[in-house]
Amino acid sequence: MLRFLAGLGLGGCLPTGISMVTEFARKGRGSNATTVMMTGYHVGAVLTAALAIWVLAQFSWHTMFIAGALPALILVPLMYIFLPESPSYLAAKGDYDAARAVAAHYNVELELPDAAGAGRAASSTPNGEKAKPAKQGAALLLSGTYARNSVFIWTASFMGLLLVYGLNTWLPQIMRAADYDLGNSLGFLLILNVGAVVGLWIGGRVADRITPRVAGILWFAGSAVLLAALAIKLPVLGIYFMVFLTGCFVFSSQVLVYAFTAANHPPQVRATALGMSAGVGRLGAISGPIVGGTLLTAGLAYPWGFFAFALVGALGGASMLGTKTVDPVDKRVVIDPEDSPAR
Repeated sequence: MLRFLAGLGLGGCLPTGISMVTEFARKGRGSNATTVMMTGYHVGAVLTAALAIWVLAQFSWHTMFIAGALPALILVPLMYIFLPESPSYLAAKGDYDAARAVAAHYNVELELPDAAGAGRAASSTPNGEKAKPAKQGAALLLSGTYARNSVFIWTASFMGLLLVYGLNTWLPQIMRAADYDLGNSLGFLLILNVGAVVGLWIGGRVADRITPRVAGILWFAGSAVLLAALAIKLPVLGIYFMVFLTGCFVFSSQVLVYAFTAANHPPQVRATALGMSAGVGRLGAISGPIVGGTLLTAGLAYPWGFFAFALVGALGGASMLGTKTVDPVDKRVVIDPEDSPAR
């Protein structure tokens, strides 16, 4: 029960965080903001593994859980004091003065839902009433163009997290099945995650230039090709390089799905869209280790494990190909920060 409740809380951190950095990012830099934020996720995963090795050797397992709780105890008060409230949220609650002040301070374009789907100044809303969207939350995600995107986003997220968790769980064992020694097999896992951090930095910048949709298609396709290429026997140095490149593409593919989701949904539904994408993706996270374990048990881990994961990458790319770019501007009204008294 405690693990479930912890997961419930942690599961909300990622979509909320991505939604906020997207809203506060400089214009045209939303994808880079998302991928930079997600580097913390992977760096934290590597540091946690290293911390666990040291803590468990010196203390009991209870200490590891205490160490895991400390960042929250430190960060929550700091977030409460220094993290600004979302101006879109403030405006949606009718607190326009506070929304204008935050938007002006951070030079953020403030977005509001508009039932007619046309842009107009909030000050022109009759009788000072804020406009309300015809549909909100999950209902909006499953209507019109958003319905099509939702299905393909969920599928891509499923495939992306299947790759991430499948490889993180079974890569060392697959490499051992390919006759690499245990030390190198564990080293491959470390290099895979180092590649993830580098790939996130590159992927975000590329996505801001060519759109997260196109970048996501290319990154999933690259993942498929590189995963299939890992079945080729190479010298140890060569396979390390290939694993590094694979990490650059595999982990970034999933984060680019989040970047596309954030960029193609209006503020009133952005966090919901990200949450549902991450939630459906968790089914892929469960399936990844099962797929790898099944192949290992059947004696098919090498080379068919790489081919199976390559197919998953190809399906992820096909899912992103099925998405359609939607301009959230069509679903909002804008309050110009210049109108704020704070300016």
